[in-house]
Amino acid sequence: MKKILFISVLLLNFVGFAQEPISKNPPVQYSTKPFGSKAEEGDKKDILKVIDIFMTAVNSKDKSVFDSVSYKGIQRIVTLVDQDKVRTTVYDNDTLLAGLKDIDDGFRERYWDAAVLTDGNIASVWAPYDFFRNGKFSHCGVDLFYLVKENKEWKIAHFGYTRNKLCN
Repeated sequence: MKKILFISVLLLNFVGFAQEPISKNPPVQYSTKPFGSKAEEGDKKDILKVIDIFMTAVNSKDKSVFDSVSYKGIQRIVTLVDQDKVRTTVYDNDTLLAGLKDIDDGFRERYWDAAVLTDGNIASVWAPYDFFRNGKFSHCGVDLFYLVKENKEWKIAHFGYTRNKLCN
């Protein structure tokens, strides 16, 4: 009984002195709006041009085109969503476009309605996409790109996407 009482007192002390998470109790006042802001037209146009070149690389399976808009050491994260099953995989630069080599030439990926946010020399792009194989719908999802601006030029530093066969 003494052990239970002792453990109870310890737990109560631990809970009583535990700090609230920083996310609930920030140390100073700050803007609650998301960091960054919608890209100005000039930056947005430049950033989407990089994404368009990326899509050209994907659709043509051309690694040299892909490399022209990629920051060194780029990775991709793929999250497959199929009903209740979710699986995430990380690919390195060597295997980035290798998966497309196995797909017949009859495929096409496109994106639209891209949301572009910037803050200085970083940017993010969120865009829905769909993917067709041999003229037939295969899957859809969301593309996410993280870009950095170096020497006045935007490069893709990271990208990921979800893949979902159950699209509206």
